[in-house]
Amino acid sequence: MGISRFITALAAISLAFGGIHASAQDNVYPDKVKALFEKTDALETPGFSDVPIIAVPQCSKAASLVASIQKQGAQAVIIPETLDGPALREMAAQWDGAAIPEGWVKERSTFSILFYKAVTDRNIPHTGTSTLSKEIDNGLMRYDAALENIGVLTKKAKTFKKAKYLMDNILSIDAHGDLPCCYEDGYELGLRQHNQISLQKMQEGHLSSRVLISYQRQGPLDDASSLKAIAKCDGIIDEILADIDKNKAWCGLAKTEEDALRLKAEGKKAFFLGIENGYGIGNNANNVKHYAERGVVYITLSHLYDNAICHSSTHSADTTLGLTEFGRKVVSEMNRYGIMVDVSHTSSGTFWDCIKYSKAPIICSHSGAMAVFKHDRNITDSQIRALAEKGGLVMTYIVPNYMRPDKKNATIDDTMEHLLHCIKVAGIDHVGISCDFDGGGGGWGLNGDNDVINLTVRLLEAGFNDEDITKIWSGNFFRVLKAVRDCAD
Repeated sequence: MGISRFITALAAISLAFGGIHASAQDNVYPDKVKALFEKTDALETPGFSDVPIIAVPQCSKAASLVASIQKQGAQAVIIPETLDGPALREMAAQWDGAAIPEGWVKERSTFSILFYKAVTDRNIPHTGTSTLSKEIDNGLMRYDAALENIGVLTKKAKTFKKAKYLMDNILSIDAHGDLPCCYEDGYELGLRQHNQISLQKMQEGHLSSRVLISYQRQGPLDDASSLKAIAKCDGIIDEILADIDKNKAWCGLAKTEEDALRLKAEGKKAFFLGIENGYGIGNNANNVKHYAERGVVYITLSHLYDNAICHSSTHSADTTLGLTEFGRKVVSEMNRYGIMVDVSHTSSGTFWDCIKYSKAPIICSHSGAMAVFKHDRNITDSQIRALAEKGGLVMTYIVPNYMRPDKKNATIDDTMEHLLHCIKVAGIDHVGISCDFDGGGGGWGLNGDNDVINLTVRLLEAGFNDEDITKIWSGNFFRVLKAVRDCAD
């Protein structure tokens, strides 16, 4: 869906829910203030303004920083040191940049630390470093160092402002998140802790929605173990639904693009269900219908090991082998009930069998380009082209082990390199983003939901227009989901 069509759809849903941003003219005010309110509203520029708001902390250098900012044509706001952490965090949502004096962030200055945290949580471009801020950046795996001057800051802030506006006016989806694997550690959607996925971080990164995964390791294939696998898969889905319900004031379950649009119009985040490893289907293909009824949008056929459905790309007896007879039945049932066939983690033989046997488009929910880095978790150019020809898509991740020779230092640049290569091979209509957070994903500059705004900044800097970025962030995913469901019986 293009950005113009999205805004129209979002506006229609917003009106259906009574509107989310009523203007002064929609309300009845006393005569003494009505004219003033209407005059003020008339002065507002509709749509996007590229004048960035640059925050300046209250300090001895505030006046000179404000003067420099105004000289660059930006708007400066001085932030009082009386504000606490929550107030700074809330206010930072309006900032497009921050001018911080060199060396100002210090250990014994609570205001400087909280101010810097508000900036870093939202990846706001800024000037000024200190020993402490560099240590903070290192701990947060922030990729970009502080900008060198106000001129550079203003330019970056304009792009950041545009990125925020775009993300707020389109649907965005990260299609693979393993937060449910962290439930046993006490993490959940409503807690902003060490987990990379949370409602707070989604808000800070301007991410609309994501797929939460019911994952389990491969186990024995006997009937008793198979029944346990089904129960575990269902149990994890139950946990996900309970987590969503616990935080229902801020989020909801989505099964369709329309659900996600409705939730966004309500100011909520949308969560879809996915299954990683077809082991959870058990030895009965009829379970595909059960998971479709629960709202599962895709199933990754295998994980690191071969299973009853197919061969894996990693610890496989033979990666040239593909779907089993049972696996072909599973794919047929997934086509029948409108669940996307996901071939990430599968062998090359499985990939080509799915291209052959699936009546609907297929996806790689979280993979990379073999041409960029040779690894069994990545796919070749011929596979990328085949996905596109079948109407599917490949969604790139940031998993250090799979992206570059130096496994410890994956950055947002690596994600961009894989993504840009896939775009070059498949075209703009067949790519997406799927970071694999809380499941091994994360790197410098892209280490949590709050960092995904950086991808939009990079896409804008690479010259992509609004329509292209909308396709990458959600348009392609929902097009494929609709196509798969249109193919269903």
